Amino acid sequence: MEFIDLRKVLSNIKEYNWSDALYLPEDETWDLETKAAIIDPDDVEDDSDEVPLFAKHNYLMYALDIQTIKGIINNALMQKNDCTHSDLLEAFLYYYDNDAFIVINKHHK
Repeated sequence: MEFIDLRKVLSNIKEYNWSDALYLPEDETWDLETKAAIIDPDDVEDDSDEVPLFAKHNYLMYALDIQTIKGIINNALMQKNDCTHSDLLEAFLYYYDNDAFIVINKHHK
């Protein structure tokens, strides 16, 4: 198990299994440099554990499942096909806070 920065997770979301989940630090504001972990949430020592050991030992909390994050990224890219890493982060954080997809404002020239 290893840490990955959130930027890499969001920009490479297709590489991860739908059954996995994103775990992020409990006590910090998340940004593109935030150290994250992709863990199967069912990978616990025994059924009484609700959090995988790597997450527990590193003070990580369950954020969202990979399937949901794929939906967030796909939604953002459908609205703006040249999304920056910051756009993807904004879409992720918006969904996390609001349980809804972001509407990206399109600037007309």
